[in-house]
Amino acid sequence: MRGPPTGDGTLSSGSKRRPAQSPLDKMLGVVPWYNGLPELERNLVRAELRTVSLATGEYLFRAGSKSLGWYGVVEGLVKWTSPGADGKSLSLAGFSIGSWFGEATMLRRERFEYEVIALRPSLIVILPRETCERLWNHHIEFTKALTMHLAQRVNWLMASYTGNVLLDVDTTVARAVVAQLEAERHADTQGRLKISQEEIASLCGVSRQRTNAALTRLARAGVLKTHYGGMTILDRGELNRLAMLDEAPAASHTASRS
Repeated sequence: MRGPPTGDGTLSSGSKRRPAQSPLDKMLGVVPWYNGLPELERNLVRAELRTVSLATGEYLFRAGSKSLGWYGVVEGLVKWTSPGADGKSLSLAGFSIGSWFGEATMLRRERFEYEVIALRPSLIVILPRETCERLWNHHIEFTKALTMHLAQRVNWLMASYTGNVLLDVDTTVARAVVAQLEAERHADTQGRLKISQEEIASLCGVSRQRTNAALTRLARAGVLKTHYGGMTILDRGELNRLAMLDEAPAASHTASRS
């Protein structure tokens, strides 16, 4: 039998390591409405949450599926698309860490008219509809948060439509980068984004070549620096200006093109 560790490997009674937080608890730790709930309600909500793991290319749900609640991204990156009758699809948005989506379909108690697919291995959390309704009826902070989320979604849809009609590829790509930067604001990434050019192209609905050209122009302008596995944002103010945004979006959304 081995004795207790000695030397530099010994931990004093006052330096016990805290257990590492799970990705879900880390995400919930920065959700204002969740942290504003009484402790008993937080514990109940935490126990009622469901998680789903997705492989790259796997669908979270397809058009016609029944809504199970409010969906949030714990890890990874998923794409919101609208399928067409001709087999083509329109890329609507990208949802990355910290994003919540599916609230309108849940509240209307209808089936999804769109689909969500994983662009990389992803972990999704589901806040059941019954839980949402209980929180909506009894906790004003949750009601305010969900209402504001819906208002931001409407604002984004209007901006997205404008983007599809009026914006050029460079602006669309810049908006995609801004959205991903905002989505990971709580992760303390120091402006470093883990997202590939292929993923940005998929979110924007444009070719990888055109996306690469747009990112190259942003790099030459000193806005960002690309590197293996992602990019680093060097000038957020200029990035917002080139994206034709007064400030960063309040939620993770990506303007897209057909």
